[in-house]
Order: sequence, then C-alpha cells, then structure tokens
Amino acid sequence: MIVKRCGTCRRFRAYEEGDAYCLVCGHESLSVACECGRPFDYALSEDAGELHCPRCGKRLRGRADGIE
Repeated sequence: MIVKRCGTCRRFRAYEEGDAYCLVCGHESLSVACECGRPFDYALSEDAGELHCPRCGKRLRGRADGIE
C-alpha cells in the first residue's frame, strides 16, 4: 500500500500502486508526494489538527475550496 493524496478533495488514503482514482471524490488527481518531493507516508499517522509537510512546511490538511 502507498499513501496518496487527492489534489481535488485533499484527502489522504492508502492505495495500491496502480490506483488512479480518488475513493472519496472520484477525481484522477492522486499524488504520492508533496510538491517538494517529500513522500506522504507519514500523513496517515497524523490525526489531530492541521497537517503540514515536514520538509517544506506546506499546509496539507483540509478540503479544497468549493468541494463539498
């Protein structure tokens, strides 16, 4: 299993390597790493409050504006 993040709804989940669709919203915008290249393997163990990339500090937790 690989932790991937949907670029549309911004949710983290464990996926198989070949999975292309988000299980939450159905969009094809899954990524395995932050823009800085840091893998998202730590993200599922972080469950409280906001989530930031430990390498570049980018805010990662939360939903994209306009997605309900």
